[in-house]
Amino acid sequence: MLKHLIFCIKLAIVFAAIVFFGKAVQYLIFNGGFSGEFFDYVFFRKT
Repeated sequence: MLKHLIFCIKLAIVFAAIVFFGKAVQYLIFNGGFSGEFFDYVFFRKT
């Protein structure tokens, strides 16, 4: 039971990381380059 729970948590973390990375890449494609705005988006400090 515990092993199954740990596996599910790991899977959720990996899935969240993939989604997060995809959002970051999409933002870079639409806005171009790394900038202060990119980091604001990454850390959810939308203005």
